[in-house]
Amino acid sequence: MNKPHERQYRALELPEIITGLLAMFIVLWEACFAGLATGPSELEMFEKGLHLLLCGVVWFNTLIVLLHFITKLVHREEPGRFLIWQLIIGLLTSFVFYGGIWQLLPGHAFRASMVLSFLIGIFSFITIGALARERRRQPRQLSKSRWSPAIVFFTWMISFVLVSTLLLLTPGATCKPISFTEAFFTCSSAISITGLTCVDVASTFTPLGKMVILIDIQIGAMGVMTFSYFVLLMVGKRLAVRDRVAISSLLDQRGVNIIPALIKAVIFITFSVEAIGTAMLHYLWQGTPGVPQEHLWFTALFHSVSAFCNAGISLFPQNMAEACVAHDKAVQSIMMLLTLAGTLGFSVYLEALTRLHHKFQGKRNPVRWSTHSWLVVRVTLIVMLVGTVGLATLAALEPSSHVSSNDFNLWESIWNTLGRSAGFTITDISTYGPVYHLFLCLLMFVGGNPAGTGGGVFAPVFALCMLEVLRVLRGQQDLELHGRRIARNTVERAMATVVLSCFWIVASTMLLLMLEPAISQSANGVIKLLFLEISAYTTTGYSICNPGELSDLSKFFICANMLFGRVGMFTFMLIFIKQKDPSPLRYPETRLPLT
Repeated sequence: MNKPHERQYRALELPEIITGLLAMFIVLWEACFAGLATGPSELEMFEKGLHLLLCGVVWFNTLIVLLHFITKLVHREEPGRFLIWQLIIGLLTSFVFYGGIWQLLPGHAFRASMVLSFLIGIFSFITIGALARERRRQPRQLSKSRWSPAIVFFTWMISFVLVSTLLLLTPGATCKPISFTEAFFTCSSAISITGLTCVDVASTFTPLGKMVILIDIQIGAMGVMTFSYFVLLMVGKRLAVRDRVAISSLLDQRGVNIIPALIKAVIFITFSVEAIGTAMLHYLWQGTPGVPQEHLWFTALFHSVSAFCNAGISLFPQNMAEACVAHDKAVQSIMMLLTLAGTLGFSVYLEALTRLHHKFQGKRNPVRWSTHSWLVVRVTLIVMLVGTVGLATLAALEPSSHVSSNDFNLWESIWNTLGRSAGFTITDISTYGPVYHLFLCLLMFVGGNPAGTGGGVFAPVFALCMLEVLRVLRGQQDLELHGRRIARNTVERAMATVVLSCFWIVASTMLLLMLEPAISQSANGVIKLLFLEISAYTTTGYSICNPGELSDLSKFFICANMLFGRVGMFTFMLIFIKQKDPSPLRYPETRLPLT
């Protein structure tokens, strides 16, 4: 590109960015402080002047994008996917505004115009990010970044939590005023896909507030950095080597070359499974008493996303224990399948899709699946079997105030085992005995699988620790699985993760016992706070005490646990501890008495 053309493009980018950001600001203002969030269906309920201003801003932005597109064509240059999408969204938004003003479209068209205008603002943010990335593309691009991926990821999470908290505090997001602590707790739970709530989501938040929570769940499950890089890939931007290294570190993937394919697989699988789940829940809930029929599609979408993302947040006041769904096994089966699909991990799906793609192309697949997929499938089945049998046995034998039939006991045991990282409940689990609660704590601690939406220390990590103990007892030299020798670095990291998590849970429980003397001195108070701590750290969402009864200081501490648990204790510790390069010198070996 020569200099005159480049100056023309740069001259168009600034007003394009300004008008896009202004459109996003107007949309947020109308949604948070005007009549949109309270659910009116007529455009006259809005501040017409502000909405007309939004219309003018969008038309001006579309004109600038159109000029940018024409300039590209005049100079016989490829417009690029990003510019094409900008033009399509701009023209569509302009048409919707035109139809709404002249009443050529239905009264609900203004809602579509608000969403499309918000997308225009998103394009402006992407443009700013692209310009910033171009400035960073210097010869030192391959140099080591000052900030580790863990710090960047944690900073992104905190930023999203704060922005979402401010949105939930606006009048348009809530039906009744809530405190900053309650909003921050709700957003932290959604971003970390935990599911613990201190307010009733159904009655406290308006459709706007519920949409904010839903977006937090979705972005939190996929990972804010993964989602950001996916947007760049979709608009035709290539990932730098530094970006690939960051994603591979967070997803625990060794090869940076598969990162773009993995990111696309994450988004494709997520949206596909959630769409199927939404359609099936909508079909099963049609005409069901107690399920709100007015916004049935949104209710189905919310629960499908919450289930696949293992978030555990429900729009029913009593979670899935609500009378209208508590005994609906068809709905519960869909929810369990969605939860299981989210816990398997996207690496397994990517390998399955790759093998399927090779089969359709006539290529020969390796006879053996990867050790990771082999271990994930087997460990998941073992945890499901052991968890179901253990919970069903304890429910039948341990004295408790829980009352249910024998066949439902088995069904609920399967539900709680699959929900060990989701947090959906179909009965009041606080009525079970302490041994049942402790065994459920163990299942929550084990959790799901790497690169999935589940929490915990991850089942394969826990399995490697158990197998390493067995190896030591047997006196074997190496840990071998699936005809492969597991790298010592992997085993050591698994052991460190489990040990650090245990220390953190014990220390955090002790602190909660001091912060909440009323609960700690009650019956089974230690178990209640231990259960809550493990649930928060493993991002599960189960609770046998009401988080809303905690003090504000305890709520903020639980929020920290949820965010730390989402990042991962080992990854979080790397923020403070700098790893050293391996030294070529080694001290002489010595032995110490252990028994």
